[in-house]
Amino acid sequence: MRQRLIRVVLTGAAVSLLSACSFFGSDNGYYQNDGPPVLGGSAANGASPKVEPFYKPSLRPYTVLGKRYVPMTADLPLVQEGIGSWYGKQFHGNKTSTGETYDMYAASAAHTTMPLPSYARVTNLENGKSIVVRVNDRGPFLHNRVIDLSYAAAKSLGYVEKGTARVRIERLTNDQIASGAWKDPSRTAATKVENVVQSAASNVSSVVTAPRSGWSTQIGSFSNAGNAAQFGAHAEAVLASSGRALRVRIVKDGNLYRVVVGEGMSVEAARSTAADVGARLGVGAFAVQK
Repeated sequence: MRQRLIRVVLTGAAVSLLSACSFFGSDNGYYQNDGPPVLGGSAANGASPKVEPFYKPSLRPYTVLGKRYVPMTADLPLVQEGIGSWYGKQFHGNKTSTGETYDMYAASAAHTTMPLPSYARVTNLENGKSIVVRVNDRGPFLHNRVIDLSYAAAKSLGYVEKGTARVRIERLTNDQIASGAWKDPSRTAATKVENVVQSAASNVSSVVTAPRSGWSTQIGSFSNAGNAAQFGAHAEAVLASSGRALRVRIVKDGNLYRVVVGEGMSVEAARSTAADVGARLGVGAFAVQK
């Protein structure tokens, strides 16, 4: 069930707070006026991906509850794991961040940084069920949730009654959609990463080979060097604009390209950096020995 208090819609450069969820309920219970047992409805069959232009206002940075979010602006892959939630009747019929009407019975979703609209395969890691959704809204903004699914999509994944589940999100690129590769999950699945937010590429530090002594803070992990470099450039720019300029490194570790900041730190310093940098980037960061 939905765990956040607000929704946003991007109108030009503004971010408008539209409405508030009920304050009643628990982390895993139903919220007043938002879902079962009064709701019926069937599970969604999944969205049918098609190549669509991005809604330009959705690509602009925005701030909610004091936290700054910098959306992806390019058609890049994204793989993310974390806790997914859902939203229902409280917002049924309201406008999404693309200006469309939210339909709780459609296979749709909200994400903080994907370009809108996007398509993504979401898998419930607790039962193996998956569904393709169309991402056309912003959120969730509380409790470190990574995605808000529509009521019907969450029902398809089997976590409507539980309220949340650990999920994997895989954004489908336009190439995957146009070629039909999205129909075969094995062709679109990427190496698991802890977090991904990507944007336009710039220069980042050269790829080095692990290991290095001491601790660093990992902010991303990719199977493709180009994607790692693009994310690294984006992260470096966001950190600099937020007042904390840090050197971003790409570390080759087996078949992975890990995006890290800092080096030679103590584990305590790396964890402190992870908390700060993660908040600035809107991602989950953690200490690693790289």
